[in-house]
Amino acid sequence: MTIQNGLNGQLRVASDKSITHRAIILGALAVGVTRINHPLLSADTWQTIHAVEQLGVSVEVTEDQALIITSPGALAIRSNHFQQPLQFDFGNSGTTTRLMIGVLAGLGIPATITGDASLTRRPMNRIVALLANYGAEIQTTDGHLPVTIHSGITADAINETLAVPSAQVKTSLMLAGLSAGISVVIFDDFKTRNHTENMLSSFGVAVDCQAEMIFVAGNQQLVATTVTVPADMSAAAFWLVGATLQPNSDVVLTDVNVNETRSGVLTVLRRMGANITLTHERTQNGEPIADIQVTSAEMLIGTTIAGMEVPTMIDELPILALALALSRGDSRVLDASELRIKESNRIVTVTKTLQAFGAQINETPDGFLIAGVDHLQVPNQPLVDYDDHRIAMLQAVAKLLTSNVKLREEIGTIAVSYPDFYKDLAVLIHD
Repeated sequence: MTIQNGLNGQLRVASDKSITHRAIILGALAVGVTRINHPLLSADTWQTIHAVEQLGVSVEVTEDQALIITSPGALAIRSNHFQQPLQFDFGNSGTTTRLMIGVLAGLGIPATITGDASLTRRPMNRIVALLANYGAEIQTTDGHLPVTIHSGITADAINETLAVPSAQVKTSLMLAGLSAGISVVIFDDFKTRNHTENMLSSFGVAVDCQAEMIFVAGNQQLVATTVTVPADMSAAAFWLVGATLQPNSDVVLTDVNVNETRSGVLTVLRRMGANITLTHERTQNGEPIADIQVTSAEMLIGTTIAGMEVPTMIDELPILALALALSRGDSRVLDASELRIKESNRIVTVTKTLQAFGAQINETPDGFLIAGVDHLQVPNQPLVDYDDHRIAMLQAVAKLLTSNVKLREEIGTIAVSYPDFYKDLAVLIHD
């Protein structure tokens, strides 16, 4: 199918996955009835819903697709003596897994956690080892799933400096402290995504953030509230890049989270020469929100992405690599070894995917070396998505640029984070 008229139209892309996970868990720890408007209801977030339901929390989906969470609160859950260790299978959701390890360790609830083949390859020691330092007895399988929590944390405070740029690790520690009712001090020199800190005030929890330090005092009870989830920058990034690269495009993406810890992709694309404008900027549940207009760029210039920029776009790097591959000159992505422990080894899978389209890209230990080309080619072999939703969407956008897109492809792996991906694509090409 040839996309002669570019990508045009207005969309509200999939809601923010990270914020939805956190809203569900904080709603489960809060006393009362929490309403979550515009949640992302995807394969991953359903894992978190099922997880809190096993703790005795009620979750209902309304006719307008909001979530209603009714909970007695963390203290009551902590006082509930479960007859048998809980059994969890979190499928492909690394966020559910790492955050719930913190929650369960804080509540002191014995449990065994497993997942699918992809999830069992992802490292869990980065959080388990930290929780063990605070008295939790947790057993891993060579640092991976299955993980068995025998007993919870016993310390009267958590004080930690992040050794890796992981918001999941940071949030897991914060949730452990909140669940146990103890104070938490975390130093985050990486400035990882701060959705948990932003959201806690909506639940009545005082958070003191000063420079790299985050402090949450102990014995604070979460109170039920209403959370409205914005659109996800990680989902928006596919159309930002697609519209930038596809001639005759003009796309408006509404209600997008433009939190500075998540919006590095905007900074880099603009630096490369993309035409991106933010309008209707406002704040919602502590998160900055805006509508984003993107039009075709005549030419992009290659760039280097490294250091503190990387955590602000770690999930967007696969699709951003496509923009780098079609830019003039050489580009480098450095300091992104975190990509190796995502749903797939994204340094390998992005490289193989773009090479199949004729891009001049090579992997390095912590990123990519890319020499820009004028155009892509249709792959001469069937593509493999490596069971990774972001790789599958990268391949779809790359196909769009080679006039080789099929709108009726199975959603498959993409359902993890963006169930309406192909429906939204149909809107933009007016199919």
